[in-house]
Amino acid sequence: MVSNTPLKPSVSEREQLQLLYERYRPTYEKNLMRLQKNIRKLLLKTDINFNIKYRLKSFDSYFQKILRYRQKGIDPLIINDVIGLRIICPFLEDVEHVEDLLRSNFKVIEIEHKHAHKAVTEFSYEAVHLTLELPEENFNGFIPYSGQTCEIQLRTILQDAWAEVEHELIYKANFSLLNEPIKRKLASLNATLTLSDIIFQEIRDYQKEIQILREKCHDSMTEKISFPNGNAIPGNGKEQAPVEVPKGIISRSKIEKQLFDALEAHSQHRYKTAIQIYTQILKQRLKPPIRSIIYNHRGMAYFVMGEYEKALTDFDRALKFDSQNLRALNNRGSTYRMLKKYDLALKDFQRSLEMDGYQHETYHMRALTYFDLMDYPNALNDCNKALSLKPDYKPSAALKKLIASRINF
Repeated sequence: MVSNTPLKPSVSEREQLQLLYERYRPTYEKNLMRLQKNIRKLLLKTDINFNIKYRLKSFDSYFQKILRYRQKGIDPLIINDVIGLRIICPFLEDVEHVEDLLRSNFKVIEIEHKHAHKAVTEFSYEAVHLTLELPEENFNGFIPYSGQTCEIQLRTILQDAWAEVEHELIYKANFSLLNEPIKRKLASLNATLTLSDIIFQEIRDYQKEIQILREKCHDSMTEKISFPNGNAIPGNGKEQAPVEVPKGIISRSKIEKQLFDALEAHSQHRYKTAIQIYTQILKQRLKPPIRSIIYNHRGMAYFVMGEYEKALTDFDRALKFDSQNLRALNNRGSTYRMLKKYDLALKDFQRSLEMDGYQHETYHMRALTYFDLMDYPNALNDCNKALSLKPDYKPSAALKKLIASRINF
């Protein structure tokens, strides 16, 4: 709904518009605060690192926009951005995610992707603009030429930075006064920022792929660690599908490519191939923390193959190059348990939990060790600690039931 309230001829148009603007401004402000709170709650449920800016267009800005529209002959005269929000995110994929969330949770009247049809030689800030319809019952009346709408701008951090600079250098200035060299520099700067956004997204995609592969390697080792009844830990029997290597403008070094190949082979249960590649990587110059990671991963591959002594040697080496490598420390504890060296296993788990007491898997591994020793009270206590950190952790829930059956027996 858009209001076109008739103006009294006895009062100047500007004065009449300002009276109506001030009359309905509190209602618009309430709706603005309600909307930004609802959107904030929605985004807090995601893992997006966001920032929200919001404003009610001032009367001067509102009136100037009316004049500009009339000069351009725009009719009907409709202003959708009296209420405005801007959501700023680090990455391009975050902008897409936020757009999907807004489209799913609000009535979207219009979506515009700024700069989508610009030539490569032109420069203008990129952003997504959404016009939302707000509930009409929340309005007591409407500022002329507006209604229950809001414009939401979605930008990356770099897009927002460019927009702020562009507003000062171009929008507020006389563009025709800029000479060609300056225009070319601005176009080049805009292109650089756009490319930077793409590169940041490529890097993030690459990191995610690496993380997915590392988690699959970890899962393959977790599956090897059995319950006392000989069954694999439930919830970890995931099908290991091949992971596509992200293709983009990032060029990888020889070591990075080898590491990705090793992790991919490892996640697909091709352990001998993974061990061969890990070994090739270890022959090269590596910083101590990186060498620690490679030894830990090779040790996990040996562990899954049942070669516990080799796994133990690699976990020892991983801790030699990085004593803070908690994964290597936990893996060594699990290896000691498989070798029935329970005292050493408990020592490693205890040290790990002293360094970080929020590891639910470590509590679970220690609970398994206590169970092997038939120390059911301590095993039950560690299961409860694991579940307090991760209530839906199925392995600890199942082990807790098994412990209860032994105690009741």
